[in-house]
Amino acid sequence: MLREVAARGTIAATAEALGYTPSAVSQHLIALERETGASLLERDGRSVRLTDAAERLVRRTEAVLAQLEAAEAELAHGSDVRGTVTLACFPTAAATIAPTAMAAFAAAYPDAEVEMSELEPEQALPALKLGEADVAVVHEYDFSPRGSDPGVELRPLLEDDILVAVPDGHPAAGENVDLAALAGEGWVAGYLDTACHRVVVTACRAAGYEPRISARTNDFRVVLALVAAGRGVALVPRLAFDAAPAGVALAPASGRPLRRRVLAAARAGGAGHPAVSALIRELEAASARI
Repeated sequence: MLREVAARGTIAATAEALGYTPSAVSQHLIALERETGASLLERDGRSVRLTDAAERLVRRTEAVLAQLEAAEAELAHGSDVRGTVTLACFPTAAATIAPTAMAAFAAAYPDAEVEMSELEPEQALPALKLGEADVAVVHEYDFSPRGSDPGVELRPLLEDDILVAVPDGHPAAGENVDLAALAGEGWVAGYLDTACHRVVVTACRAAGYEPRISARTNDFRVVLALVAAGRGVALVPRLAFDAAPAGVALAPASGRPLRRRVLAAARAGGAGHPAVSALIRELEAASARI
């Protein structure tokens, strides 16, 4: 419960997520303070802030929860795949990998179903760790690997090349595009605090300049439409399109290739659960066909 408060920020949100009343959550946390002999929470307006002692305690919960997940998976091992498994997917994977995997899963396991939500990795991984999703499809870029998280297990699905999108006839268009030649252009980038934004900023800074952002969207259909209309240039993953749309030239960046890795994520200890394991296998098979 303390870990839920740490993730959600308020007693009310924790109570709603766990199906308790706020007063019941408060009573549990007061009991925990008595048991530990330490002050755990400080009020901060409508929110609560964890003390240093609480932060240390929360860090220990990931290992405990992983063991509980593993025990649950072990008990279910060998049983039929049934029930509902929830999947969180970033948009391009939701349009490409997920439909094939879900169809194959439905055909192979008629007593089970997949419920999918479209979430960016920044939302999908917290949802996974809080039990709001059983499997997440996420991505990481070379410049920003996800690193080790004791609460999450990652499985590689595929590598996705990142291409430079410029309007047809642009002077920089060619077999490769020199990002330094786009220093004066407006860029179409993702929303702040998402990888789709960071990849543009990081790549342009590596080329020696700060990008001028002319539009923000995480929908690559919108990105390509804006590029085709001459409203900017962009970085676009190959997974986001079947072919270059009219009015857009696509090519790799010159120098070091840009790419992202697409990964399947499960809660630590939970990947062995029959339904979770079955869905990850179908995601791997669907990715291999792309």
